[in-house]
Amino acid sequence: MSYNIAAPTTVAASSNNASSYFSNDVHKTQSNETTPVSTPGLEHNIHKAVPVLNREFPKPIDTIDVQALLDRQPGRWSVRGQMEANERRSKLAHNEDELKAQRLRDLEKEKEELRAFYGHYHNGSG
Repeated sequence: MSYNIAAPTTVAASSNNASSYFSNDVHKTQSNETTPVSTPGLEHNIHKAVPVLNREFPKPIDTIDVQALLDRQPGRWSVRGQMEANERRSKLAHNEDELKAQRLRDLEKEKEELRAFYGHYHNGSG
């Protein structure tokens, strides 16, 4: 297979190709039947949803202890769980500020001890 490597050719803008990169000639297939817009029968089922109280739900395998369910910790994505998580985060932020302040106090204390040791060491006492 041989390729003709030549300078690129340019096409001048004309009324046919000036408005769009793609040609306006669209190949259409002819069909005698129309295609339905949606799946037949689907629209009928959407508008007639079964009310919640009339639905058939599976029976639980074990007996349900409602009090135990109410007493357990809230799930991560419940409203109460999210509120508690936000509260914990704000407490952690306060604790982090306190920890930083404590670290700075400890650092200053260690600096003073090192300065005292350095002064004591260089003065020759001991």
